[in-house]
Amino acid sequence: MQNASRGFTLLPQGGVGWRGMLLRLGAAVLVAVAFVAYMIAMPGRPYSGPAAPPSAEEMQVASSLRKAVTYLAGTIGERKLEPYRALEGSARYSEEAFQALGYGVEEQEYVVEGLKAKNLVVELRGAKQAPDVHVIGAHYDSVYGTPGADDNASGVAALLEIARELKGTASARTIRFVAFTNEEPPRFQTPMMGS
Repeated sequence: MQNASRGFTLLPQGGVGWRGMLLRLGAAVLVAVAFVAYMIAMPGRPYSGPAAPPSAEEMQVASSLRKAVTYLAGTIGERKLEPYRALEGSARYSEEAFQALGYGVEEQEYVVEGLKAKNLVVELRGAKQAPDVHVIGAHYDSVYGTPGADDNASGVAALLEIARELKGTASARTIRFVAFTNEEPPRFQTPMMGS
């Protein structure tokens, strides 16, 4: 089939036609699916049987995580600039948790729409390579209309638990724990984001 105005062929010549093109396309799709299946397949056999009972330390970690998520998402609930008291309560909870672990907390304050916002920063100074810094962070605000249990009270809970686990350990590099604010819309990807 020729397009008279342009002078080019829409279908390949030589008998390949639509059927051949569909076969080639089908083969390409099968190869792609096989490749993806190969890449995501787990090696070995999955474990089956009764789960091992959690250790006392695992129970303590689970309790700490549950306590933080329950307080942030349940007691405080929605955490953003409006209502400001909830965002302040979330910051205060994180700051007091860091302090209870024996950390000094640096507040990085900045103004957003006439209100004070702040990131909370804690450092575990490195012994050998102190200028090399690893940042472990989580944001303590939540999306409008949600208590933010998984976005991101669980992240804050994990941040605090990691800080607890690493307290008193000697790290070669500096570890900086940061609780950020204003990571959710409408401030996401704007200069008002804490990170």
